[in-house]
Amino acid sequence: MSVKEKLLSLIEQDSQEKDHYLSTQELADKLALKRNTVSHYLNELVKENKLIKVNTRPAIFLAKKKAEQEADRELASEYDSLATLQHLKGEDVFATVIGNDKSLYSQIKKLKAAASYPGSLPVLINGQTGTGKSYLAKKYFDYCVAENYLAPDSKFISFNCAEYADNPELLTSTLFGYVKGAFTGAEQDHAGLFDQADGGMLFLDEVHRLDAKGQEKLFSYLDTGMISPLGAAGKNKKVNVRLVCATTEEIKSSFLVTFIRRMPVQITMPPLKKRTTSEIRALIIYFYIEHAKKINKAISINSQAFLALTSASFANNIGQLKNDVLLSVASSLEKNPQATQVNIKLADLPQELLLANLDEGVVLPANKSDLLIKPDSKVSSFLGSPQRLNYIQKTIQKIFLLYRQEKFSSFKAKAIEAINSLCDYLIFKKDDLKIGELPLALIKKTLDQKVGYLQNDQTNEFNGNIIVAISSYFYFRQEKSWPISVAEGKMADEIVAKLNETTYVKPVVQLILDTVNNLLNLYTDEVDRLFLTLYLENIQREKSTDIVHCILLAHGYSTASSIADAVNKIMGEPLLDSFDMPIDIEPAAIAQKVADYIRVRHVNNGLVLMADMGSLEKIPELLELDISFPIVIFNNVSTQLALFAADYLKKRRPIEAMAQNMNQNIHNDYRTIFPKMIKQDVIIVCCTTGVGTAIKIKDMIKESLPTKTKVMIKAYSYDALKIDDQEDVLKRKYNILTIIGTANPNYQNIPFISIDQLVNGSKLNVLKEALKNDLTSQDLDNFNDAVLKNFSIERVINSLTILDTKAVIKNISQCVGHLNNYLTPRLPNQIVMALYVHVSCMIERIIRNQSLENSPRNFHDSPKKRQGMAVIHSSFAPLEEIYNIKIPLTEIAYIYELIFNSGNKIKLRQ
Repeated sequence: MSVKEKLLSLIEQDSQEKDHYLSTQELADKLALKRNTVSHYLNELVKENKLIKVNTRPAIFLAKKKAEQEADRELASEYDSLATLQHLKGEDVFATVIGNDKSLYSQIKKLKAAASYPGSLPVLINGQTGTGKSYLAKKYFDYCVAENYLAPDSKFISFNCAEYADNPELLTSTLFGYVKGAFTGAEQDHAGLFDQADGGMLFLDEVHRLDAKGQEKLFSYLDTGMISPLGAAGKNKKVNVRLVCATTEEIKSSFLVTFIRRMPVQITMPPLKKRTTSEIRALIIYFYIEHAKKINKAISINSQAFLALTSASFANNIGQLKNDVLLSVASSLEKNPQATQVNIKLADLPQELLLANLDEGVVLPANKSDLLIKPDSKVSSFLGSPQRLNYIQKTIQKIFLLYRQEKFSSFKAKAIEAINSLCDYLIFKKDDLKIGELPLALIKKTLDQKVGYLQNDQTNEFNGNIIVAISSYFYFRQEKSWPISVAEGKMADEIVAKLNETTYVKPVVQLILDTVNNLLNLYTDEVDRLFLTLYLENIQREKSTDIVHCILLAHGYSTASSIADAVNKIMGEPLLDSFDMPIDIEPAAIAQKVADYIRVRHVNNGLVLMADMGSLEKIPELLELDISFPIVIFNNVSTQLALFAADYLKKRRPIEAMAQNMNQNIHNDYRTIFPKMIKQDVIIVCCTTGVGTAIKIKDMIKESLPTKTKVMIKAYSYDALKIDDQEDVLKRKYNILTIIGTANPNYQNIPFISIDQLVNGSKLNVLKEALKNDLTSQDLDNFNDAVLKNFSIERVINSLTILDTKAVIKNISQCVGHLNNYLTPRLPNQIVMALYVHVSCMIERIIRNQSLENSPRNFHDSPKKRQGMAVIHSSFAPLEEIYNIKIPLTEIAYIYELIFNSGNKIKLRQ
């Protein structure tokens, strides 16, 4: 048995004992292993969906399969507290009500609102006989107790007003009590139902049988909280009773207007014929399970008998269905009382039901297998998918699991596939279009007004009918909402942040969320941002973060689009956009389309406009927005010009170099319009391992700066800073104060500060000098103190990874010491500090299955590099055993670049 199998077995055995959980150290002691080794395997089991991790101190782990069986629902793999998990396992009482997520969704939502209102709200339940009014009232009471709105020992008192309808005085005395001498035979004081229900709930069925005086007494209690026993005029007493009333009658014609006004929560129970087919099936199975428990025998239901029950019309609704199920069990038992299994056949059903099916022409096929129901059966086992299955939640949990298990590129593809399946499911789920409080049509109309241009304008970056998909998602999200753990929220934010590194959907996502929050008043959270980002990322046409955009503008039906389509096909990707324009269109109208394009496409590195006549040159001046990027305008658009432009776009060349080279090759006049705004002061943060780590360092610098500073912090990967002409582009756009990072891109006249120099404080004076025009002397001193505090090596590693900081520094230090034996000269402090940060991040990346897939830019294999990489791999090999990882060659290559291409003339000893 492997270590993981032994761990899983120990935890499953431990789960048998209620409220007892083995810690990581206890598990390590039982298996005679190191704690960090056990911790690693436990986290692997979490990723494999076999354990649930609860982030307490110390963390505890539970067997996921057993926990889900107890909860009768799917659970996440990680929770921030045991209380959160136990609440989910307990689940609210209404989750057991058949139809809680469909036909009875709005009714239950109103009851929950009534329960949570301070002091409670009275409830009036209306519905035909047998629709489940009494049952729902009792569930409401159970919910109030479970959620601590009522005390555990509070009482549920039920009373049918029809019992004393012919004697109003007796009815009143039963409800409110009476005092000695109130009437003949009243020999002592007698408490009423309100007294018995004090501190609990009173359910009054057939409340319409109360006469006017009785109704007045009820609303008098609702107004004052006081009751007056019969015969005790003027002697009121205080009681605290949650009141629930039920009636089969039409409300307006059966009650005093003053009474109805005091019943703010009014709900209507649907008749059985208006319940969904799946709910009717579930009700039948539920009743048979109850009988199986009562007689302690399995019940087999013939498929024809089951279909007859499912298809029948029941005048008395669920009550009649329940009775017919009882009669069928009794009929079968009577025929063979000694049988170990009860077999329900067509002949066991009431004749009236069979004849009704015959009259309605119901066909009863016999090709389906019988249902076998046991005393321990659950309704969800027979319905194809669990009654409480939340398809949105299931999809999001699948995405979280994929993120833990897959490399990011693979994760992204599989996550988008899961989102597509979810959208298909929601769009075509036509049987559930009456469950949401906000109609689907209203959500569609609202979103269409705000973001409809994304799908109606063919020049934008999105494909597909996005309004239908997003509207369907938020329609079902109304009733498919669940609390996510802190860990899941952080994971969702992390995924979105990584996606936003290579996509421009962020502003569109925010616009949609703002619309949903502010206009539709629907609550949104990290799950909704994650869904929208993945969905829009999928339908977004492929764009790069550093691309220059290009629009062809030409008059005519399809002049511009024909050229753009032809060039895009030749280049193999959609690099050019086009506007076909009527002959009489005004330049201002064209400018508006260009402005919309800039906003939707999030243009920030430059825009090329290719026009077919000189009058269009004025478009940039007509744009009613501030631009922070250059605009280049070419006249006399042609296929040749478009091909040259597309080629430069594909090579990701900066716009100035692109314009100059095109003019030299084609001799086409152009002019460049630069932004008039003052260049923004910027500190650039870069990292050789990618923009993700750079963003984390950027956040630490922002944390150190005063909030009032106007300096912008921009994060880039080291490779992005080394692209041809990138230095000129950034300097033209920004006033770069300094560059901070793990490697120096060597920008002319721009000071560089390495991470280790921030850690040891040796270059703080350079950073303070760069900021002196933005901060006061007091602010600079505060900034100095904040950097020294925030950029300790322990704090840096702790912020960038989830590893044990002290342990990882010790382990890396030993590896660096071993490596120094092979190097001359020894590694300087700058590189050692950089290695601490880089290798810590590397270990976490590999543990998360997100190791770097590509070698550094312009890294070419050679015998010398292979020798150096072998030494590095040998020196850092102990980390593979300690953290149970395998360091790939791509990661070794980055360490090689950090050591040997740092400008310190480090060499291998001969």
